[in-house]
Parts: sequence; structure tokens; C-alpha cells
Amino acid sequence: MRLIYAKNLRWILPGILLVAALACDAGIGPPDDKRVGTIAGTISYSTPWPSEDQFREIRFVALRFVPRDTADFLQLNRIEFSTPLRYGVASDTFSIPDVAVGFFPYSGVARQATDDVFSWGPIGLFTEDDGVFSVEEAETTFVHVVVDFAAPPDFP
Repeated sequence: MRLIYAKNLRWILPGILLVAALACDAGIGPPDDKRVGTIAGTISYSTPWPSEDQFREIRFVALRFVPRDTADFLQLNRIEFSTPLRYGVASDTFSIPDVAVGFFPYSGVARQATDDVFSWGPIGLFTEDDGVFSVEEAETTFVHVVVDFAAPPDFP
């Protein structure tokens, strides 16, 4: 009985591996989700700018959720952000490549006022189409944000 089992075992393992190899189109591991697009846009700033010491950093930020408080910004896996934007200009542009497809219900320009990670706040919001946009696979979504320093948006 033991001899018959050993003979069958030498065919069972290779058979399982063969079936697994034929069944998987991408090999072993999770499938690559390459469904990405790009967010690009322009930002128009009102003048005059507030004092430069009020701006440690400025970025376009796209959130997959509507934040309720500052702690929500710790959900970094649900946020896309641009490289730092320029201070003191009339307008600026940005591009964020390789963004996973999906909806963004809250987006705009944010500034970090101090070194404190919780000092981020909005200075201008994307308001077209009720402030919601989507990123589609292999497409570029264009947005425009107006920053009016005299009327900053309320933080939710």
C-alpha cells in the first residue's frame, strides 16, 4: 500500500503545479492592477499673495473621500498629491501620473503653514461638476482650481 501511494505522489505534485501554471495567466502572486490614468491641471491665484512665511509647502491634492477633520489626511492610500507648487505666481500647472482609476469627491490646492504635519489646509477647491471628477483608464483628467486668498474655503 505504501509503495502505491509513493508512486502516485510523484505524479500528484507535478500535476497540481501544471494545473496551477495553466490556470494563472500572470504567474503566482496578485494580479497587476494597471488601471491608471493621469490628473493634470492649472491653478489660478488671486493677488496679492499672503506673506511667504505662511507657506511651507503648496500642493494640489485629490481625495477619494470628503474629509471631516485633519486626522482624515492620514489616509494616504486614498489621497493623490502633486509635487510642490510655486509660491507667488499668477498661475501654475501640475500633473500626477499613474493614478488608480476612480472618483475624487474633494480636491483642490492645499498649503502646509508650518512644519506640523497637521497644519495642512485648503486654500482653493475644485468646484466644477459639484467638485467631483473621475480618473479613467489611460486617460488624462484636466481640472482647474481658482485660489482666492480673500475668500478661502471652509474646512469641512
